[in-house]
Amino acid sequence: MSLNFLTLKNLLDINEHIKIRASNDSRIEYTGSEDYPIKIYHLEKLIEYAPENRNVVEFAAYYLKNIILLQAFPDGNHRTALTATEMFLEKNGFYFDYTATEASQFQKYLYKIRLREYGTYEERPVSVLNENENQVFSFCLTFIKTHIEK
Repeated sequence: MSLNFLTLKNLLDINEHIKIRASNDSRIEYTGSEDYPIKIYHLEKLIEYAPENRNVVEFAAYYLKNIILLQAFPDGNHRTALTATEMFLEKNGFYFDYTATEASQFQKYLYKIRLREYGTYEERPVSVLNENENQVFSFCLTFIKTHIEK
């Protein structure tokens, strides 16, 4: 089966949409500044290093995990990752459905797993794209599996 992958433009558009929504709605936070440019190189490598021989759900977990870990955007990295994962799954015939509360719980628990796995919550280098599966990947995979429909 040939997968329909995300593009760099998809990722940039998703984060820009989050930024615009935040500027139009004071209830939505986006604290990024122009002093923190988007790390285009990191996003290009995310696309380039896409794993081979993975099924659609495992590939979705790759996006979810690594967009969060790379922290390529000034703000909204978790929201961008979830939205990108949803877009990827929809492009490949799946429906990804979760509530705002579930997304918040995912983010909080992932924070703990990241601290345990890496010893920090800070952004990870591009080399994270080539690492073996770990607790962070497994948690992302489980979250997707429990919120996906064909």
